[in-house]
Amino acid sequence: MKADGTRATPGRMGTAPVGTPRRVLRAFLASSLRKAALPSLVVVALLGPPLTAPLSARQVPDSVVVLEPLTVRVLRTAVGSGVPQAMSVLSGPDLRRARGGAYLEEVLTAVPGVQIQNRFNLAAGERVSIRGFGARAQFGIRGVRVLVDGIPATLPDGQTALDHLDLSSLGRVEILRGPGGALYGNAAGGVLHFQSLAPARDLTVGAEASGGSFGLRTLRGSVSDGWNGGESGYRVSASRYTFDGYRPNPLTDGSGVFGDQSRTVGTATFTTPLASGRLVLSANVMDMSGENPGSLSTALQESARLQAFRFNVLQNTREDIRQGQLGAFWSGALGPLESEVGAWGIRRDFFGAIPPSIVTFDRNAGGLRALVRNSRSSGGTGLTVSGGFEVELQRDDRTNWDNDGGAAGDRTLEQDESVRTTALFSQVRLDLWSRAGLLAALRYDRFLFEADDRFLDDGSDDSGGRTMDAVTPSFGLVVDATPQIQLYGSVASSFETPTTTELTNRPDGSGGFNEELDATRGTTFEAGARARAHRRLWLEATVFRTDLDNELVPFEVASAPGRTFFRNAGTSRHTGWEVVVDGRPAPTVSTRIAYTRVDARYESYTIDGTDFSGNRLPGLAPNRVDGQVTWEPNGGFVSLRGRYDDAIPVNDANTAESPGYFLADFRAGLEAIGVGRTDVSPWVAVANLFDREYNTAVVVNAFGSRYFEPGPGRTFRLGVSVSVNSR
Repeated sequence: MKADGTRATPGRMGTAPVGTPRRVLRAFLASSLRKAALPSLVVVALLGPPLTAPLSARQVPDSVVVLEPLTVRVLRTAVGSGVPQAMSVLSGPDLRRARGGAYLEEVLTAVPGVQIQNRFNLAAGERVSIRGFGARAQFGIRGVRVLVDGIPATLPDGQTALDHLDLSSLGRVEILRGPGGALYGNAAGGVLHFQSLAPARDLTVGAEASGGSFGLRTLRGSVSDGWNGGESGYRVSASRYTFDGYRPNPLTDGSGVFGDQSRTVGTATFTTPLASGRLVLSANVMDMSGENPGSLSTALQESARLQAFRFNVLQNTREDIRQGQLGAFWSGALGPLESEVGAWGIRRDFFGAIPPSIVTFDRNAGGLRALVRNSRSSGGTGLTVSGGFEVELQRDDRTNWDNDGGAAGDRTLEQDESVRTTALFSQVRLDLWSRAGLLAALRYDRFLFEADDRFLDDGSDDSGGRTMDAVTPSFGLVVDATPQIQLYGSVASSFETPTTTELTNRPDGSGGFNEELDATRGTTFEAGARARAHRRLWLEATVFRTDLDNELVPFEVASAPGRTFFRNAGTSRHTGWEVVVDGRPAPTVSTRIAYTRVDARYESYTIDGTDFSGNRLPGLAPNRVDGQVTWEPNGGFVSLRGRYDDAIPVNDANTAESPGYFLADFRAGLEAIGVGRTDVSPWVAVANLFDREYNTAVVVNAFGSRYFEPGPGRTFRLGVSVSVNSR
């Protein structure tokens, strides 16, 4: 445990006592890199005491995202407590140190239920799934509600893009696993809430630079200050990431690569007291460009495993995106009521070249959210009643052309698309004698999709609209069976609409919205236990089952290879369990390991006379183990991560799969080498330590059996961070 009350999360390893000199760490690093000691570290990482989170004292939780009862106050482990759903919390310097600063997969480590397929490709983005929801996404994140400092990164239609997230400034991540439909809406898998570092109490300036394999380069800078005893303050940060890519260009006989990536992100926050509460203002800008080398068939991989797909190179497949957003949140007391009010606006300009088409849109989106809450307690019993509303708007000016070698050819679509959502929600929590908590919530959502067809040269006007709405209740119970054991269970409904892109992409090429594509509805049952043992070991185990109607399934067609369309399955079911263990076997050693089992299958699904009932849903590894060990002697750290992903089915027929694999990553560094008021922290990182061949992601139901996106071999990174404090 650190002096500030935090503890580094996942992965620590070693046996040195507190106060070990830095020269011992340097000798250890040198020895580890010269010899074959690293395989033994992997064994220790996977077999050592796993890492989860401790149980906090019983209390009515604070609201972080929507309603208080689902929020957890500062925890010192990765397991949330006091709530009737499975929740994980990550915080501390391990979120940032010795990281590449570009990919979520490096941050969300050893979290049960969470699977991330890192494509190393900003143009496609990482595929993030929770309990199997989100595994279908071809671009961005689906099936999971995401917020960044209270501002929804998930748009009103359910699509999420996280290319604007500054990972180098993360201070905390909360992961709610399972549907939070009654509170969050339009998501079945769960909720991710990313929170930036708070402003410093004194003037602090920081910078970091790193470089690595395949032309990886990062540069970050920040300045932060506070006054009035930390009541007011600001933080401004900027980062630049570039990556040449690792996929050989087949048009240059392997002498060049295709997959260049670059991204620049700037973030600013300002916090100050206002009236009887606190106001937080935030701003973010992002400029990104990335080439998409595409997926390969087994035959293409056998000829050259890492090559970029030739047609993607010929069509210059890529994305160029610019985005800016503003947000304001106030929380405080209005008379006897606790209140929250938030408003935000987003502008996004998008250019995307996929093999058959050029897609552009100018997007404006924004929203308003308000919440009031009243709490009463008497004789050991507490009652909290909350209620609020949300209004969100999204408008896209979309134009599509044929892709003529990366340039716009004939225009094929031009239309204005809008989404308007309104939601009402309420929640009641009853706490009984500090031993049990009952939670009931109800939410109503209404979505109005409209398309105004401005491309009439094809002889038809495809203007029209779709309206979708749902009532999503939930109920949960959490009980402190003993001071060391907490039991919980819940039943919750979920509702998830297709996005505007999913509605717009129609196999016949017409405009408007697909009238045959419906929203997915589901019901989830889960039960679990959290336990603490020996003051250094924490455990959480959860079982769940989700029944779904009209699950959205991606597919491709011969006339437009590389473009993804969607259809509804009849019924499907996700069942499984999650176990995470978090431990600190010694003051300088922490370990965590998470196991996830998800058996997702079609219950009834027939297409063109072919019955897929009973088959596994493609795109998801049924079994996953992710573990870390970190050793933190005085003045440094050594961390090792091991991850196993089971074989992944890649099509509805389950006739092909991506093989399972095991990867190991190594990180080490020195912390805060003081030179006056300046702290210097050098570090090194090695990914895919044993140089395994594996597929980092798959494309579900891809045309031409091009299911596989190969991952890179062993990669190295070196970096140094510098921090200057005014005191």
